[in-house]
Amino acid sequence: MNDFEDPWADRVVKTVPPLARYPIKRDELWGPKTPKMDILRKHLLAEGHLKKPELIEIINEVTKILKREPNVIRIKEPVIIVGDIHGQYYDLIHMFEKVVDSRDLSQTKLLFLGDYVDRGNYSIEVCVFLYCLKINYPGEVILLRGNHESRAMTEHFTFREEVLRKYDGDESVYETFIESFEAMPLAADVNGDYLCMHGGISPQLKTIEDINKIDRFIEPPLTGFLCDLLWSDPCGDKEARSSKFLKNIERECSYKFGLDPIK
Repeated sequence: MNDFEDPWADRVVKTVPPLARYPIKRDELWGPKTPKMDILRKHLLAEGHLKKPELIEIINEVTKILKREPNVIRIKEPVIIVGDIHGQYYDLIHMFEKVVDSRDLSQTKLLFLGDYVDRGNYSIEVCVFLYCLKINYPGEVILLRGNHESRAMTEHFTFREEVLRKYDGDESVYETFIESFEAMPLAADVNGDYLCMHGGISPQLKTIEDINKIDRFIEPPLTGFLCDLLWSDPCGDKEARSSKFLKNIERECSYKFGLDPIK
């Protein structure tokens, strides 16, 4: 990685590393079979980026891995469970410094619950880092799908705009990301004790095998089983005793327009 030059040696804050000067090259990024995580991590921290061919290669490689996984991943402890990241690459790395770096990743599961993109400015960087981590540790790193890993949400929020801005308006890069999102599994069974997903349960959920019957390789519909797994929010114990299950559209309307929950 080549940093930006400082010919006059007049950088005001010299303790802050200079930005990456060039995109990382393929032979710098890849080892014999997998990406070099330490080099990639440093490059992205310096706001470095990847050229389109290197980015597409990573997305396609992780999509192949994700497509082979079932809708429900069964894993054993120890496991570190991580919630929404939303394009905050530097927060993600801070979490790694505090929790992950001291552990042997070959002996520890990492379970991410979705919403990797939108809102923050570094959604691509978050995806690149996690995708490369998945390529390195396909059995230990689990990437579940969130409701923001969809065409509707990424077009409404910031991810599509970020991709087009950083890759010269190239829609094919965005479409390649969407394909990877649609390949992500939906839930994880931890030790047979905890059922994890981005959203919540559904009235159509009777057994875990019901989740495995879902066709996940689609844009999430506005209602139904897949929508519930990505969108459903829990309610408080008091509300739960007096309210029936609300369809996602009904609950959304009650929140947005101040309507009373349907009894």
